[in-house]
Amino acid sequence: MKWSFESSDASGAYHVRDDLIAYLEVYASADSDIESAALIFGELVGNVVRHAPGPIAVRLQWEDGAAVLAVRDAGPGFDWDHASLPDPLAECGRGLFIVQAMARSIEIRRLQPRGTEAVARLPVALRQSA
Repeated sequence: MKWSFESSDASGAYHVRDDLIAYLEVYASADSDIESAALIFGELVGNVVRHAPGPIAVRLQWEDGAAVLAVRDAGPGFDWDHASLPDPLAECGRGLFIVQAMARSIEIRRLQPRGTEAVARLPVALRQSA
């Protein structure tokens, strides 16, 4: 599944989030954590809105029975090792820390010539067919 919207389009972000949740509710196993998947989506999109305004491309696919969410922006790009515990008084720095804590894994890729793609393996498994 693929979606795209502008970072300034809050209703577009809500629409994509709702579509993503509805899709996962149909195809995910009963023990999947769809609420965490929605939160991960929100944190990744929120990072784009704050740090790289412009177009956002979202992709959800199944890899080895797990849901994988990719959020791509067209900003200047950034490098990321892993999120450390953020300063509790800081205005920012919590988003990727939260995603890292809730996702099975996260990878941040700097794109050329511009942009970043955040890829999170969600805590969501594909429902086994009967």
